[in-house]
Amino acid sequence: MSALHRRVVREVMSVLVSDLRLRWRSLLWWTVAVLALSALVASFYKSIAGENAYEDVFGSLPESLQGLLGGVDLGTPVGYLSTEMYSFFMPAVLLVFAIGRATSSLAGEEEDHTLDLLLAQPVSRTALYLQKVLGVVIGVAILSIAVAIPVIALAEWSELKVPAANMWAATAQLFAFVMFLAMLALAVSAAVGRRSLGMGVAAGLAFVSYLIDGFGKSIEWLEPWRVLTPWYWYDVSAALTDGMPWGSFAVLVAASIVVGALGLVGFNRRNLRA
Repeated sequence: MSALHRRVVREVMSVLVSDLRLRWRSLLWWTVAVLALSALVASFYKSIAGENAYEDVFGSLPESLQGLLGGVDLGTPVGYLSTEMYSFFMPAVLLVFAIGRATSSLAGEEEDHTLDLLLAQPVSRTALYLQKVLGVVIGVAILSIAVAIPVIALAEWSELKVPAANMWAATAQLFAFVMFLAMLALAVSAAVGRRSLGMGVAAGLAFVSYLIDGFGKSIEWLEPWRVLTPWYWYDVSAALTDGMPWGSFAVLVAASIVVGALGLVGFNRRNLRA
């Protein structure tokens, strides 16, 4: 490793460690909350396992509404996890954390007039940006894992008997999906210096694309547009059923990298507000 590379690594790691120390309590409480929510959702399945009534109710819903709910049967472990946990509920919970964390990382500090003080230290904008990205990655990864742990731990008791490997595949899909929208929020907010704009773009895309993907499963003219939404590539049902869908995972990761890189370019080129 060259001297330049060692210097960049030291810059990134020093600021990252400091940032994690400041935010560890918040991340701890988020982790506890996600563990509790996941355990609650997993525990409820025991009361409905094998109930045909839920399949009948789900089948009686309009096709468009079934698409919004995940399009699968609540009476099976895979269907229950897809619909009640992974299709919308847990992604929404993690997105609240991820978007808030991403937009506060650079734009939030700039609005609080602390970013210029940090950049006055011997740290480059690129190193600072990468540190903020790593901070978001670590937080989202921990919360994604926290979603899976109670389901796996309670599998025998709750009758949610999904192979652990498939649960981890779904966790990887959840992580990649949330990270894409988090990177979008960070990139927009860092490029313009406005936390609210990053939040609005990421949250707006998450909601609008969810509707397009859900309704597109039953509305013919919307169907071609589904491929442009992150929800289309968030293939958690396939992950829970067959294991890791590497193609969709790669698309989400690649999209995150591209968006993050564009955000870095925008952050490096603009003048920061004092």
